[in-house]
Amino acid sequence: MAANPLFHDLPERPGYARYDLDLVSPEVPSGAAWLVNCLLELGVSAWKPWGTDDRAHWQHLQDFDYRYVGGDNGWRRVLPALVDGRDFAFRAQPCVRAHHAWPGVHPPASRTILFVRDPRDALLSAWHRLRRIGTIAPDQDFIAFCRSPFFHYPISWQDYLLLFLRTWRAALARTDALVVHFEDYRRDAAGTLLAVLRYLDVEATEPAVQAAVTASAIAKVSAEDRRLHAEGIVPSTIVRGVPPGEYERQFDDAAHRLVGARFDDVGAWLGYEPSPAATAAARAVQSREQVHAGILDALRKAGIPIDGAGWLAATLLDGAKDIDLAATSESKPTA
Repeated sequence: MAANPLFHDLPERPGYARYDLDLVSPEVPSGAAWLVNCLLELGVSAWKPWGTDDRAHWQHLQDFDYRYVGGDNGWRRVLPALVDGRDFAFRAQPCVRAHHAWPGVHPPASRTILFVRDPRDALLSAWHRLRRIGTIAPDQDFIAFCRSPFFHYPISWQDYLLLFLRTWRAALARTDALVVHFEDYRRDAAGTLLAVLRYLDVEATEPAVQAAVTASAIAKVSAEDRRLHAEGIVPSTIVRGVPPGEYERQFDDAAHRLVGARFDDVGAWLGYEPSPAATAAARAVQSREQVHAGILDALRKAGIPIDGAGWLAATLLDGAKDIDLAATSESKPTA
């Protein structure tokens, strides 16, 4: 991860002066990498994915032609298109900025895609992944995880996700945007990709679309994950490949009350079914201004210069109306 979050403002590649597509997802497993890989397979560039410094991984050949020279590294289990020595004949546009940033942090692109997953499944997936890679204790239960601080922020994991989605809901109301659902891609990958290509005005043949979908399939990603782990390139596996609706199979009444009903307002916006538990668990909400000040402080500590009187600050204040401080708050590096 680049130390400076504003490092992702510009592509910094010959032929690409700016990004013209923001591909946004929250910082929980949402499936956005599937779409990035499909676009790479179709010749769409995606420099510095999720804020990583990949400049040494690419050799510029000529015009929009590049060679990937990053070696056999952990990226193959996220973006299997990144094969060492592979040549890419990229299109002049679009140029994708895939990120987890809050709206307004980077210069705006002409188009925006928000890639989402049912928040209940996304939190379950984050819990499983962070236990697997050792970020949290393996015996930490799901409810405790949802209530624990989101990295260095003063709010919990579940409230981070809620606030992130609320803030992007407000941002997307002001721009030309497309919302893509994890559940749609898992049900009909080719149809979901075609809808994205129409939005982007990108032409591709039916065989090319099918080839991109096949090269980006969960089976391919999972196989790369297992191979990289077996060869000692990565310390643990991260791909579970669980189908949508995991929360329906795993949530008990307490999880539905604490987490499920919490997301009913953004869930309705995104088209997800409400939680079976109609009443959310009681919460002792602190002063909204106190929570808001803590969030702004966390953003500034991450190197994001935020105007306390600007649009993002005001939108965060509105979105934090029923969000409280996490039980404990400790400084951790952002994953």
